[in-house]
Amino acid sequence: MSKINVYKEYNNLSENIKEYRKIRNLTQEQLAEKAMCSTSYIKQIESQKNFKNVTFITLTNICNALNINIVDLFRKKK
Repeated sequence: MSKINVYKEYNNLSENIKEYRKIRNLTQEQLAEKAMCSTSYIKQIESQKNFKNVTFITLTNICNALNINIVDLFRKKK
């Protein structure tokens, strides 16, 4: 079994959140409000500058706000 590269997976997660947010024509502020978190938190996740320990509850709230399944957040780009 291969080891999971946490930083690579986090970067993929961050990119997917940003992409789905843009597809839904939401600003970071709007996503934060819908996901019940702060705008600065969304900015930190999307920027990939700082690794954030994102909780399952936060991911679920983001998915609900984006109207996607949690699996979509971890889907790798081709």
